[in-house]
Order: sequence, then C-alpha cells, then structure tokens
Amino acid sequence: MTNESFEIIQENKLGSQSTQIAQQNNYYGMDYQNTKSLCQDLIRSELEKYKSDAEQLAKERDEKFLSTLFEKLHREKIDDNSMCEEFKNPDMQYTFVEAQKAYIRLGTPELETILSNLLVDRAKESDRTLLQIALAEAVSVVPMLLPSQLDILALCFRLRYTCNNMINSLSTFFKYIQEEILPHVPHSIDKMSSFQHLVYTKTASIDIGEISLENIFVETYGGLFLSGYVPEELNDVIQKYPNFFIRCIQDQSKVQINSISRKSLDEQLSSINNMPEKDKIFIQEHFSNNLMSPNAVKDFICSNVPSSKILFSQWNDTYLKHLTLTSVGIVLGANRSKQISGTTFDMNIWI
Repeated sequence: MTNESFEIIQENKLGSQSTQIAQQNNYYGMDYQNTKSLCQDLIRSELEKYKSDAEQLAKERDEKFLSTLFEKLHREKIDDNSMCEEFKNPDMQYTFVEAQKAYIRLGTPELETILSNLLVDRAKESDRTLLQIALAEAVSVVPMLLPSQLDILALCFRLRYTCNNMINSLSTFFKYIQEEILPHVPHSIDKMSSFQHLVYTKTASIDIGEISLENIFVETYGGLFLSGYVPEELNDVIQKYPNFFIRCIQDQSKVQINSISRKSLDEQLSSINNMPEKDKIFIQEHFSNNLMSPNAVKDFICSNVPSSKILFSQWNDTYLKHLTLTSVGIVLGANRSKQISGTTFDMNIWI
C-alpha cells in the first residue's frame, strides 16, 4: 500500500472561522491470492519451457547411450540373434531400463561408460547366477555413487582381492602402482560419510579388523621384498633344488627363494611329490622369515615411487584399511578399474 502526499493551503480573515478539508488517496497492491496466482502462472510458463528443453536433452542422452551400448555389444562379438534373445528376457529389459533412466537423469561420462559396461556383462550372463544378480543390482546402485566412491571400491578391489600375475620384477611392480593403482587415489577421502554411504548402498562393509597397505604388498608380492641369504646360510638345499633360488632382487650379492608370494610358493611345493617334507618346510620358513618389515617395504616403495605416499596415507589413515566389498562392490570396483586402466577381470573368480 502507498500513501499519496498532499498539501493544505489555508487563508483566514480576522474574526472568521475556517475548516480544513483534505483528500488522501490510498493505493493498495495485489493481495496474497492474486500474487500467488501470478507467480504460479509465471512458474508454469517457465516449467513448460524447461520441460521442452529437458525432453530434448533426455532424447539426446537416450540416443547417445544406445549408440554406446550397441557399439560395445558388437565389439564383444555378441551377435544380433543372441542379443535379441537375451533382450526378450524381462529381467534384462528391466535392467536396461534402469540403466537408461539413470543415464538420462544424470548424463555423466562416468555413468555412460560404467552402465554400458555393466549391461554388456549382463547380456553375456544369460543363466540365472549370483553374478547375474550382482550385475543387475550394480546397475541400480551405481547412480547413487560419486566417482570418488567408485575409486574407493576400485582401490579396495585391486589391492585386497587381486594379484597381478604380470608382476615379476620391481620395474613391473612400480609400473603397476603408477598406472593401475594411483589413478584411483582421490586427493581427500577422509569423510566418514563417504564410507557410510558405501555401507548404505550395500557395496561394502566396515569391519573391526584392519589390514595395512604394507602388509598387503608383503602378502601379495613378498618375493620382491626378501632380504636375501648368502648361499652358506641355506646349507645344501640350494644345491638340491637350484630352481627354487635366484639372485636376490633387493641385493644382487645374495640369493633368495624364487617365488612371488608365500601362496605361490606353497602351490609350487605341493606339486612336487618326491621332495622330503622337511625340505619343503625349510624353504617355506626361509621365505617367511626373510621378508622385509612392513615399514621397510613402505619406505622402499615411497622412495622409488614418491607419488605413492598419498596412497599409503589414504589407505592407512582412513577407513579403507577396514573395508571389505560385497558382490556388488566387487562388480563396481572391477568395472571402475577397467574404466580407468583398461584391465578386464573374470568376475566368476569372485562371484
């Protein structure tokens, strides 16, 4: 409401009476109902325009996603007949629609890649298996995760659940760290909420127990971190079984047991029938007792790959060291790793 100003002019003569009369004009704006109605009309008009824009963007994303998916299906040499047969399956159709809706809603490059990869894997898994179930569930879960959380799953999967069989020297190990592990390390993942959300999405659990990154490397690639022996320390075992010994990787003046890990060594020894049990135990014990300490392993890796310091920090100072993955978490971790490094995995090994 506004009040218009007004002016009063009065003239009085001696002995006369006067009366002042003034006029005030009050102007009122729209009331609440009229204002609300006008706002609704304006919003409705804008929403109609946005709806049209959103429909066009949704159509573009749908066409892009379909193009990417079918390109990958053909790249995997899935013929049209097999593809059509699988897409007749209501479960496959439902999974496809879930992936389609997720990409149309969000439209990020990460989603385009991982959702199309998951659908290709699902199309190849025609039998009703735990892997098929996990793949379908992963399609529903992945839109709820940020790229940094997918990287957490990938880190946990690669370090806790896999062993790179191509690693047979320090150079191949350092290359593996730089090219397949470090790309997944975010600059900051110290928020508890990041891990709580992984638990909420049923991709991981936070255990009471923990495992340090140093111990993971010692357990998986311990053969790279042996201190070595002078030949005399091994008695006559080195002459009896020369194939079980090589020059020490850490110290070329010494020798070490020829195995990448204790698990690999046990498998080698179990395949030999004519070796006395005491010799097997001797070799096993000398492998385990010759390993560098976890702290020495950490210092050695960080001195050769300085950028790995953040990897050790993020693993050992956050809930990563407590994390274990569910079947869905393994599927997503493996797919994220494939997305970054190009490494593929046979999911049937774990699921």
